[in-house]
Amino acid sequence: MRTALLNIKQRGTYHGYAAKFQEQLRLVPLEPTFAKEIFLKGLTSAKLRKQILRKNPQTLEEVIAEGFAEEALEGESKSSQAFTPKKSSNGDARDNKEIRQNLQNKPRPQKSKCINCHRGFHKSEDCWVKFPEKRPTQPSDKKTRSPNQPRRDKTDNKAKYYALIDKLVVDENDSTPASLNE
Repeated sequence: MRTALLNIKQRGTYHGYAAKFQEQLRLVPLEPTFAKEIFLKGLTSAKLRKQILRKNPQTLEEVIAEGFAEEALEGESKSSQAFTPKKSSNGDARDNKEIRQNLQNKPRPQKSKCINCHRGFHKSEDCWVKFPEKRPTQPSDKKTRSPNQPRRDKTDNKAKYYALIDKLVVDENDSTPASLNE
């Protein structure tokens, strides 16, 4: 157990690593400064390790808290970078902004209801009221099957079950020697 704690490495997120390390530390107590060094050694990101050490934390709790703070800052910087406009091939991001503004200012075609049925937003030439032959047909018999579907047995298993039970009950009640000879 002690060797597992001494050789622990970050395999997933920082949050998971910190939780796992603290869980292992509860089972195997170590000297606080030694635990701090083992925790820092197990981090996969050298950048994160340097950022934590820059703050000069004294205890393991401070190290873990600084790690969470750095992770939060890194997450915020990544999200802000995701929203920055990309430069166009000409190198001018203002072109993209102008294009977006022009698209927003263009009048969009208004959708209107059909003039024949006043129901849906479809073209007049596709209207089922005006052209009933364009209406999709529904099969009149819903029990029709496609050639790929297996054929279903139309027997009623419940009826068979009750018929067998009735026969057994009748046979038990009618166990006279005359009925056995039949």
